[in-house]
Amino acid sequence: MIDLHLHSSASDGSETPSQLIEQAINLKLKAIALTDHDTIAGLEELVSYGESKDIIVIPGIEISIRHEPIRELIDVHIIGLNIDQSSTRLNNSINEQIKGRLEQKKAICKRLENEFGYVISFEDVKAVTGSKVVGRPHIVEIMKRNNPEKVKGKSKNELFKMISIGGAAYVDREVELNFEESIELIKSTGGIPILAHPGIYDVSDRREFIKFCIDAGIEGIEVEYTYAKNRPFYDTEKANWAQQYFPNYYRKIANDFNLIKSGGSDYHGNKKEIKMGEANVPETYIKSFL
Repeated sequence: MIDLHLHSSASDGSETPSQLIEQAINLKLKAIALTDHDTIAGLEELVSYGESKDIIVIPGIEISIRHEPIRELIDVHIIGLNIDQSSTRLNNSINEQIKGRLEQKKAICKRLENEFGYVISFEDVKAVTGSKVVGRPHIVEIMKRNNPEKVKGKSKNELFKMISIGGAAYVDREVELNFEESIELIKSTGGIPILAHPGIYDVSDRREFIKFCIDAGIEGIEVEYTYAKNRPFYDTEKANWAQQYFPNYYRKIANDFNLIKSGGSDYHGNKKEIKMGEANVPETYIKSFL
């Protein structure tokens, strides 16, 4: 088995890239990819540590793209695999992306405090990250830690929705790559653009949406994914259905359109109830990335 969707402490995971490699080796995985959110800060450690280990390590990234409801691009993510982390253009673009992410999270914290009465500050949130990248899970962590009475009876999923697109405290990013720009950036580094977790998106026609993505330059798609343990299906009556339905559906889509198949657990360490390798991604996929 392999796992091509992992997060480290360089973004919102709990383990370093080296620790991810050691765990993957213990699990007898043949290959892993590090795909941190909007950052490549962990890739140097991943590649250098992985060189002497009996495992294939693939440098990657997960890019959050601009919110465009008119094109049904709502909270869509693109994974880039086999990227060149030394690319000057990539580094410059990602630095701007990180700035936009930080300003957005600051604004969300202000809304939570000023409009909704939460005891929260961006400084509190930043303190729990241990990295330059601040994500929504970090904000939820402080919402729960600092406001036990206010969040009583509310699930993590409910709090996450509050600060996500369409949520009461959501704020759009001012600086963010659009769909085509993200794909072109990944390709400019020699990487392969993969549509992440396609089953979670709320689109009017899933097959037509994939056609749109292909026309925009997407070359691959995540087939295997931990749908039952991720939004919007986690802790709902649709969790088991999603886990059974979507991998089979998108495997057929990938075959129909000759797309590169990928997959991964979306492992974040102890931040989610997901295990590395849990998506059961077949190692035959790795041929497309070598």
